[in-house]
Amino acid sequence: MLAPLIAAIEAQMGATPPERIGVAVSGGGDSIALMAALVHYCRDASVELHVITVDHGLREEAKNEIALVTDLCARWNLPHHVEYWTGWDGQGNLQAIARDARYEIMADWAYANRIGCIALGHTADDQAETFIMRLARGSGVDGLSAMAARRVHHGITWVRPFLEIERTALRQYLQAAGINWCEDPSNDSREFERVRVRDALTILGTLGLRTETLVEVSQHMSRAREALDWQTFLAAQEMAQVIHGVISIDLAKFRLLPQETARRLMVHTLNWTSQHVYPPRKDPVARAIAAVRTGQTATLDGCQVSVENGMIWVFRELNAVKDTVSEVGDMWDDRWLITGPEDDPELEVRVLGYEALSGIEGWRDIGLPRAALAASPAVWYNDQLVAAPFVGLDDEWTVELDGGKDAFFAALLSH
Repeated sequence: MLAPLIAAIEAQMGATPPERIGVAVSGGGDSIALMAALVHYCRDASVELHVITVDHGLREEAKNEIALVTDLCARWNLPHHVEYWTGWDGQGNLQAIARDARYEIMADWAYANRIGCIALGHTADDQAETFIMRLARGSGVDGLSAMAARRVHHGITWVRPFLEIERTALRQYLQAAGINWCEDPSNDSREFERVRVRDALTILGTLGLRTETLVEVSQHMSRAREALDWQTFLAAQEMAQVIHGVISIDLAKFRLLPQETARRLMVHTLNWTSQHVYPPRKDPVARAIAAVRTGQTATLDGCQVSVENGMIWVFRELNAVKDTVSEVGDMWDDRWLITGPEDDPELEVRVLGYEALSGIEGWRDIGLPRAALAASPAVWYNDQLVAAPFVGLDDEWTVELDGGKDAFFAALLSH
């Protein structure tokens, strides 16, 4: 029973595994099985294995789960770190916020311990359940695509070796090896959507819609997504430019794009400009595309989309960044780094604004929309404008776009 698990891990780690691997372990059967299999793999591959558990402070049972993981780590001589999250303020989607926080916490831990790769215990059942939940929400190709077995996020490589292995197989391995695990009581509560979906899958299985079938369909959707991403990348190369962080798209060529390609290009452009983790909602995007096709302006997701001189321009909306402040040498709006001859702590990087822009000669020669330049970063000393690199005010100061303009195109092909 162990051999298939080791083979799945080897497939993700490749011929040259990293020196250190982290594994996220909650105490449930999936993550315990992953940790147990990694113990064997890392021993044979001469790899250091480090364990992290994140307690969100939301369930009393978590204490027993952490104790179990701690005991197993002591038994296998593994370093075990427990992180406690206290960021829930009662607002928003708890599960989504907790998930995002968990990844940030684990990434910070990995950086501190020089760990570049973290393994996660998602299974084929997770794939199938996620597919059904997203299908119920009317998701498109992206939403119905399989979870990536390997991806880079927060600068860390996250691997899911068991995405084609079912949960029952992992528990059979644990039982045969005499390894205990904890069952989360919420797994039996029909209050949760995922539990209801598990029940539904039992019925769907009688119709041939078994876990392996749904996993296969999600993999088909992943390949379809890759093809669409490639077509969108080619379209961007053909009609888009990055000018001082502002995206310009040839309007005539954009109008000729298939609906899905146009949507994907617009969503990517908005996401890249706003630096938001999640894409904007589909209805506002559809309205924005309809607006620009007829030469009108739209604002959404902290961005302005306008049409001038036969070009679509996408840039940060002034209202979205008017209160954004950083020190010189720090990243402004998560995108821009301004450096210059002074590092006076009293200097601040703030938005340029319309009033300051109107007093600068020659800004029209730059060729960017007035609204885009007004939303660009500038250096201020109190109310005195010191430098505005976008418009050439004081050439001793420079402004750099994080990742450079090529990052816009490269991001189209990364997930």
